[in-house]
Amino acid sequence: MEYRKKNNRINLLCSLAFAPALITAPVALGQGAADSSATYRFEIQAKPLIKALQDFTVLTGHQVVLQVDDISQYKSKTVSGNFTPQQALVQLAASNDLHIAQTASGDFILEADVPSSKPESSKVEQIVVVGSKTGETRQEIASSVGYFGEDQIKDQVIYNVEDAFDRTANVSIGSSISGAYSIRGVNTDGIAGSLNRSNALASILINQVAMGVSAGNYVKPSLFDATSVEVLRGPQSSLQGPNALIGSVYINYNRPDFYGYEGALRAEAGQFDTMRLALMQNFVLSENTLAARVVVETRQSDGDVINTTTGREDVQNEDEETVRLALRWQPLGDEDLVFDFTYMHNKSDTNATPFVSALPDGDIFHGEQTYNIEGDFPSDFDLFSLEASWQISDKFRFTSVTGFNDFGVEQRFEGDHTAFDLLGVDGFMNEELFSQEFRLNYEGEQFSALVGLFYSDGDYNNGFTGAGVFPDGKGGVVPFNNTVESTEIIEQQALFGQINWQPIEDWEFKFGARFNKEERTTKDFKDNGFVSDQSASESFSQFIPSLTITYDVSDITRVGASYSRGFQAGGISFAMFLGEATPYDEEYIDNYELFMRNQLFDGKLLLNANLFYFDWSDQQVTITLPGGLPGFDDAVVNAGKSKVSGAEFEIEYQATADLNLFANFGFIDTEFKEFVTKGVDLAGMSFSQAPEFTANLGGLYQNDNGFFASMTYSYTDKTYSRIDAPEITKIRDRSLLSGRIGYQQDDWRAYVWGNNLLDDDYEIFIQDGRDFGLPGAYGSISEPRTIGVGFQLDW
Repeated sequence: MEYRKKNNRINLLCSLAFAPALITAPVALGQGAADSSATYRFEIQAKPLIKALQDFTVLTGHQVVLQVDDISQYKSKTVSGNFTPQQALVQLAASNDLHIAQTASGDFILEADVPSSKPESSKVEQIVVVGSKTGETRQEIASSVGYFGEDQIKDQVIYNVEDAFDRTANVSIGSSISGAYSIRGVNTDGIAGSLNRSNALASILINQVAMGVSAGNYVKPSLFDATSVEVLRGPQSSLQGPNALIGSVYINYNRPDFYGYEGALRAEAGQFDTMRLALMQNFVLSENTLAARVVVETRQSDGDVINTTTGREDVQNEDEETVRLALRWQPLGDEDLVFDFTYMHNKSDTNATPFVSALPDGDIFHGEQTYNIEGDFPSDFDLFSLEASWQISDKFRFTSVTGFNDFGVEQRFEGDHTAFDLLGVDGFMNEELFSQEFRLNYEGEQFSALVGLFYSDGDYNNGFTGAGVFPDGKGGVVPFNNTVESTEIIEQQALFGQINWQPIEDWEFKFGARFNKEERTTKDFKDNGFVSDQSASESFSQFIPSLTITYDVSDITRVGASYSRGFQAGGISFAMFLGEATPYDEEYIDNYELFMRNQLFDGKLLLNANLFYFDWSDQQVTITLPGGLPGFDDAVVNAGKSKVSGAEFEIEYQATADLNLFANFGFIDTEFKEFVTKGVDLAGMSFSQAPEFTANLGGLYQNDNGFFASMTYSYTDKTYSRIDAPEITKIRDRSLLSGRIGYQQDDWRAYVWGNNLLDDDYEIFIQDGRDFGLPGAYGSISEPRTIGVGFQLDW
């Protein structure tokens, strides 16, 4: 596109005549030049550039003179965090081929470049990491962050959080029933699996509210109308607290805005009866004071696994319905005091166990299930989030995050893994989790700080009932008649904080700590002809420190080192026949990292790297107590030690104004040092669900004529599923190619999309079937190559 400089000068103040809501803001636009060096708190979402500039002018008091042909053709980027006016304006106008100049009075001129040919490229967008809780950008934070912005989510084939995991270095997906994902070679359910459903090694947070443990495994939150996804790798315990030993995942949805009745409609259809329909609508209920945003979405697909016993053809189905309602209230008419409310409901009939069994020749990709019970896992998930933000002064900001979520799933699944009606199992999981966090941030010249209080109250209840017989693996059957129910109530309180200190230029020190206290009450009921009904209470306390040292080698390069400690809470395990309650303590990792942040070629190339090593001590190991019956008198003890080392590399290159390229690579080496579980010594072995190498490469091309194309290639190395059967539960390496190609105009786009375009067959999660008389493995396998068409309309 060629730009011609207009002779007339359009002052942004004129455009404000069409935005009366903004004129009511407390900053008077006619007071002369504003302070160019002052730092402001910006929360401006991606929108038409003219609207973003109006917001910018009201907040900062700076006039912006526009020298362009048609400002309506430009769109802004999202700007979130503390920036000077010039820094924020550069980000707002990124990728728009606009030149920014500042006058002697401190105001700005925004004009179209007039090169002899098209501009070579734009800069990579600066990103504020919500999970930092301090406004740090991706180039400032020490943690290794896998990041997907709004444009990436929209342009790539990314529909839910699992799709984001598939594209993140050192992250891999697992199974809902045994840990949905792994970070840095550690599954969220733990190395040997968890005996309770209240502990996890990582959390998924929606608008800063953590999902419960079972919800995090079963619910795959949609990313339609999400502004970003952040995968923070490594311990986040000092700021995040519980269930963050190996990382945290932040899903940040768009909040309502005050710029009219914008909306979007997306419809897609594809092979295997794939149908996706999503609608978003923004409402301004009171100018500059109250706005709402509604999202409705449904996702359905049959998959490629059929049940030859019952005739069901959608065993590998996806069936999800999501509704989100968001409200934004600005009682003062500006962003100094903001209340954001989010309600999300997800109803799922997706089959969590679309298992197939390997044939005698080892083939598991025949796509046929023979069970007489297909598997039924209907679930409901509700989440409420209330975020309050008060800019007390230029230096102080107070934040409150109140959250509640409720998850329930009713399970009906195959117990004997045969075509005969031998054993059906009915299970359930219910959890409720309330949380409250208060944070006070201080921003100074050389010193900044965060102090916070946290409280949570969780109620976790799960169990199952099964009656019948199942194969004993030797050609016979054994009776099975069991009822199990477990209830755990967990109350946690914490005081946490972080201090950032810059004693001299280019050096920064960050000290963080968390004092955590928790109380657990556990009830356990078992009945297999012998009734065991036990209860116990236990309290724990933890001190979790962190330290980071950074050095700015230059304006474009930052290096540093960090230490952080992570923990998983302790608990209580029960031996059914022995009638013993055994408390177990927390497990800890001590994590050491070196990191580098680079922005080369005038900000066009981003190159980030993290090298890490951690020792895992007091690992929670499952054993059978002396004199007890395996599987019934199991307990957890702190008897394991392991080590993990590896690296992540993140690369993003804005090659031209039309072409963005990215790549990330993950390397991991895991090893048990001391680990004996159920009589098996695993010393020297690598972890399960811990691929040693992951890689993702891709790009997005879009030109001025409306053509666009995106492509992502992902590779995950081989691994295995179960530490008690590493050979038979092998998972082969996989190569995934997905993409989208189409045509777009200002308010609509039409495209063709494809998943698993290489049609690669691979296992996701595998179990040892020999215990059930099966010839080999059984488990869940990859979804087939799926191609479809889509259309999106924006208004």
